Parts: sequence; C-alpha cells; structure tokens
Amino acid sequence: MEEYQELLHLAEMQSDSADDYFSMDEDGNMTKLDIIHLFGKEKLENIQKSLSKATGVAFVTVDFRGEPITDATFFSGFCNQVRNSKEAIEGCKSSDAFGSIQAAVTKKANVYFCPCGLLEMAIPIIVRGHYLGGFIGGQVQCVDAPESVSRLASVMRSDQSKEVREKCEEFRKEIPVFPYEKFLDIANLVFLVINQLSENEVSKHLHEDALKKRIKGIQGANQLLVKEIAKKNMELQELKMNFNPCETMDVMTSLMNLSIIEDKEQFQEFLGSFIEYTKYKCMDKGTFVPVSKELDHAENYLLIQKKKLGDRLNYSIQVPREMHMRKMPSGILLPFVQDALYNGIALKKQGGKISIGGSIRNNNLVLEISDDGPSLSEVELEAKYEAFKDKHEGYYISLGKDYARDKMRRLFGEEYKIISEGTRNKGCKNVLIWPEHYEERTE
Repeated sequence: MEEYQELLHLAEMQSDSADDYFSMDEDGNMTKLDIIHLFGKEKLENIQKSLSKATGVAFVTVDFRGEPITDATFFSGFCNQVRNSKEAIEGCKSSDAFGSIQAAVTKKANVYFCPCGLLEMAIPIIVRGHYLGGFIGGQVQCVDAPESVSRLASVMRSDQSKEVREKCEEFRKEIPVFPYEKFLDIANLVFLVINQLSENEVSKHLHEDALKKRIKGIQGANQLLVKEIAKKNMELQELKMNFNPCETMDVMTSLMNLSIIEDKEQFQEFLGSFIEYTKYKCMDKGTFVPVSKELDHAENYLLIQKKKLGDRLNYSIQVPREMHMRKMPSGILLPFVQDALYNGIALKKQGGKISIGGSIRNNNLVLEISDDGPSLSEVELEAKYEAFKDKHEGYYISLGKDYARDKMRRLFGEEYKIISEGTRNKGCKNVLIWPEHYEERTE
C-alpha cells in the first residue's frame, strides 16, 4: 500500500516542462515538436483562412527550414502563376527563407519586399523561446514604405524569373495596395495572435501530457494494488485451506482412541506423522519447493489416514527419483490427494487405492493423483454435503483445490491448468503439469 501511495504522489508531482517537448538531433534540428504536431495541418489552414478573411492578406505556413507545410491561402493570381513556374519558384522559396530567418533572429514580425516587389511579412512562431517556423503573409503592393525596408529584388536577380514575372504582369493589377503603417499593424497583430495561439496549444499539450503521465502512474499503482490484493487473497485462501478444524478434530479423536487402548507404539507413530504433517502445513514454504517436500507431505497425510482406515486404504507413490529435486509450486499436491481420499476411497465401504505417479514429458513435469472411488460429480458432492455447509472436510478440500488451480494459472498461464477427469465407479484422476524449465519467482 505504501508503494501505491508513493506512485500516486509521483504521478501528481510530474512537472509541466516544455523541455519534454523539444529535442534536437545531431544537426540541431527539432525532432519532437514542430508546427504540425503543435497545431495540426487542418487547424493551421483554418487559422490562415480566418486571418486572410480578416486582413485581406495571403498566408502560407513554413517550417523552421522555410519549407511550406500548408496549402496557400488567398494567394493572388500573380503569385500563383509565378510560384507555378519552375524558373521562378526558387526565388520565391529564397524570399520565404529570408523572411523566416530574419524573423527567427529578431523574434518579431519581419516586413520586406519580395523579388517581385510585393510587400510581405514573416511572422515567427516562437514557443518558450524555441523557433518552430512561421507564417509568411502579404502579397500586397505598397508605395509609401520607408527605404529601410529590405528589397530583395536588388539581391535576388534572375533573367529567367524576370521573364516569368513579365508574362504575369497582367495579374498584378488585381493585387491590392496597402499603406505601409496599416500593413505593419496587421503584421504585429498577426504576430500577437499566432504566438498566443502557439502558447495556448503548447500549454494544452503539456496539460494533456501531464494528465497522461498521471493516468499512467495511477494505472501502474492500480496494477500494483491489484497484485497486492490478489496476493493477500491467495494468502487468506491458503490460511483458510490449512485451518481445517474437521481434520484436527478427527486426528485428535484417533489419538484419544489409541491412548485408550494403550497402544503406545501406534500412538507415537501416529503422533509423529501428524507433527510432521502439521509442521509442513504451517511453515513458510515460499512459492516453489522441491517435489520431494510435497510428496513427503502427501505421504504423511496418507500414513495418518492409513492408521485410521487400516485395510480400507492402500496407496502407492511412484515418482522417478530424477523428479524429486525439481521444483514445483507449493501447496498444490495435497488437496487432490485429500480429494481422492475423502470424495473417493472414503465413500466406498470396502475402501480402495490412491496412486501418485510422476513423469517428465515434452519438457513438462507431470504428477498424477488417481483413485478407484465412485467418481461423483461436483453437483452430486455439493448435494451430499449441503446440510453440513462449511462444517465438513470436503469444504476445506474444495478450497484447497481452488487455491491450487488459481496458483498454477497465475504462475504458468491457462495452458498449464490442472486437468481433472473421472469415470463413474472407476475412479477419478487429477493431473498437475508445469514446465520443466522456468524462471523461479516469488508471488
């Protein structure tokens, strides 16, 4: 429970750090978060459309390399014609890159004239000091811009692109004319809007990430708690299985009978077997024990029952010596030996025989517990003992069998479930199978 609380505490203490979203590769390029991951292409284009409708200015979004990452919005016929020309497109890209770089360096809106003489703006998208790219907008004519505004026509000259522009001049008259101050105001306004939206988006991402981390932490804590509950339930089930008052009363009665007839030798043998049997039941065995330990425990049980039943009970244990030092889950053999006796041999007037066999097959270890009893169904057994409720031996044996099945399933999976089969008046057989090679672990 303390580990669970600690995990919950750690989940709540996760820091909302923007650095978790920004990482650079060896070339200094951003690898984790870019504009597309921040906004999404569709949302970016919707923002462009809204800004274009409000301002009458064309827009396209570029990444931090200056490469367009959205479809152009509200582009003029002139610009579309020029950009569709392979002779002139490189000049347009260079112009976009110039504007983006200047905006990235100054971290504010950059206004300049493109090589075609149209006024444009580059709006940097900066999140927590990181430059992610920008909005390139404009494509307007302006006649009152100050001389200080960069004019790229003087540095980006190309005869081929010049010819393309001259062919498209008829479209220039469709381009609106903006006063410089108005255009600058638009650029500054767009800068504020875009970067506020960017901050909102990254805050949303950070919040979502913090929630995911917390949920993951809580899920991990819940898994830990589920395992802890399962472990406690298993321990409780084991305690209930081992605390069998019916068995203890039965043994005490047998001991009292032996003391009455003053058979000291049998009394000592019986008591010695019961002490060894009880000692193993009460010891902390861990998850896995040697097969020999479980076999000895089962034999002590059968010796006790043999003292009571005499010739009505015969048994044999034939398990290869090579299996004795192999490991098996603790506490899973005896319930089926008890079942063979109580629900098998003890129901026959003449008694019968219980056999425990073992083998190694196909990289699996196998133990078989069989009897030649009447092999009653679970429904018949429940009806037989219904009046006794939980005050009979069979109730605790049933708990033990359920415990064994749950333990095998948890340790090895469904493919290693315990197999039970019976034939009417010919007996019942339970088969325990577990892998020969496995990583020993605690529950």
